[in-house]
Amino acid sequence: MSVTQLPASTRTVHPQLAELHRRQAEHPFWSSKLLAGFAQGAFSKADLSYIFSQYHLYSKSFTRFIAAVMANCDDDLFRSQLSENLWDEGGGCEPDRRHAQIYRNFLTGALGVADPAAIAYESYTHNFVREFLVACLRAEPMAGAAFLSLGTEGIVPRMYQLMLSGLRGAGLPDDQLEFFHIHISCDDEHALTLENMLLSYAGQPGWFDACAAALDHALTLRAEFFANIFEALQVRRLAPILARMQGHQSLARGVPDESLVHRATAAATGDTMYANKVEKLNVDFTVERLPVAAEVLDPRMVRIPAGKFNEKHKHTHETLIHIIEGTGQVLVDDRVLAVRPGDSVMVPRWALHQTQNLGATEMRFLAVTDYNLSQRAYLGDATDYRLR
Repeated sequence: MSVTQLPASTRTVHPQLAELHRRQAEHPFWSSKLLAGFAQGAFSKADLSYIFSQYHLYSKSFTRFIAAVMANCDDDLFRSQLSENLWDEGGGCEPDRRHAQIYRNFLTGALGVADPAAIAYESYTHNFVREFLVACLRAEPMAGAAFLSLGTEGIVPRMYQLMLSGLRGAGLPDDQLEFFHIHISCDDEHALTLENMLLSYAGQPGWFDACAAALDHALTLRAEFFANIFEALQVRRLAPILARMQGHQSLARGVPDESLVHRATAAATGDTMYANKVEKLNVDFTVERLPVAAEVLDPRMVRIPAGKFNEKHKHTHETLIHIIEGTGQVLVDDRVLAVRPGDSVMVPRWALHQTQNLGATEMRFLAVTDYNLSQRAYLGDATDYRLR
C-alpha cells in the first residue's frame, strides 16, 4: 500500500508510530552532557566555536544522507518528495542560501571562525559522519526513513532550541542564529515527509522492530558524537594550564611585586566580588578577591558582621578556610565545627557548608579555593546556592 492509499488519520493515530515517538522523546540521547551544557548556558564563545566547528562536517554532509535514503527508496512519489527536501537544503534557486552556506555564515559571523574550510576535524567527527552515511546507504527503505525522520529530522526543533539557549547565554544575538531558526521552523515538514514514507511500509513483517532499531541507531551515533565533543572540550579547557605546568617556566616572571604579596589589613582592600544580605536568613557578608597573581588558586577574604552568617552553599571548587579574627562555627554537610582565630577548615568539593559568626565582633577569614582550575574542568554552574 502506498501513502496515497493510507487513510488521512493513519499517521496521527497509528499506535506503533506513537510508541516510536515515545522512544524518541525518552531516548538516553537527551541526557547528553553537551545538551545539558547548552541548557545551562555553560559554554563560552570559545567553547561554542569548537563545538560548532566540529558539527560543521555533519552540517555540510547532510544532503548526502538525504540522497542516500532517496537512492534506496522504491517509490517515485517519495523520491520526488525527498527531492523537495534536497531542494530546500540546497537553497532552491539561491545557492548562496543553501543551509550549509548559512551554517558557514554562522561560523564566521557569530563565532569568528576565520576559514571554515580550514577546520581540523577530530577523528571522532570523521567517524560519526562516516557511520551516519553508511547507515543511510545500507538501510532498507523503511529503516532509512525511520533513521532520517524519527532519529534525525524529528529531533531538530527540540535539540536546536537547547542549542539556542546556550548560544544566547554566550551573548550571541538572534540575528546571527538564522541557521537554527530556519531548521526549527522547517524540519517538522521534512520529518513528516519521511514519516509518511515509513508508514507506507507499516504492513510489512518486522516493520516496528526495524524502525525502532533505526531510530535508536541514529540517536546513539549522535549521543556518542556529543559525548566525544564534551570530553574533548574539557581537555581543551585544561590544556593551557597543563602546558604551562609541563613548560617548567616560572609564572612569576614579569609579575609586579604587588601581585605577589597582599598586605594584611582590617579594612577592605581587595576587589569585592560578591556580597549578600538576607534578613530572614540572618545572612550578611562580603567576599573580596585578593589581587594576587595565581593561575589555579583563587584567594578570597570573607567578612561577616557580628551575629551574622554567610549563605549555605556548595560548589565544584574545594576551599581552605583560615580564620583571622572572630569566633563561631563552620557547618560542613552534617558536621558543626567550632572555630577561632588561627583555625583552618577544609571544605571538600560539593560539600554543603556555611560559616556562622557567633561572636560580638566582625569575623574575617581567608578562603583559598582552586576556582581557577575547577571552572575550566567543570561545565555548568560551578556554585549551587541553597538559601533556605
